[in-house]
Amino acid sequence: MLYLKILIAILAALTIYVIAAGMIRSFNTEPPAEPEPGELRPVDYRYRCVVCGAEVTMTAAPGDEVPEPPRHCREDMALVVEATDG
Repeated sequence: MLYLKILIAILAALTIYVIAAGMIRSFNTEPPAEPEPGELRPVDYRYRCVVCGAEVTMTAAPGDEVPEPPRHCREDMALVVEATDG
């Protein structure tokens, strides 16, 4: 009976270790590659944090679509002004 308890404890410890190691390994992700300077276009987007009111001005963005808003205070910032340079 003692051997069974030891075996269960070892299996539980091993399971916890494998799960924790997998979670820690998932934190090791590389950020997305930065776009080439020629792919950026001049823009004038102003964002405001809906929680604390901090403001950010975006002056360059990749592609032709409005980029995803930056995050601040763990929330997406709100687009305040959108004026593209032509």
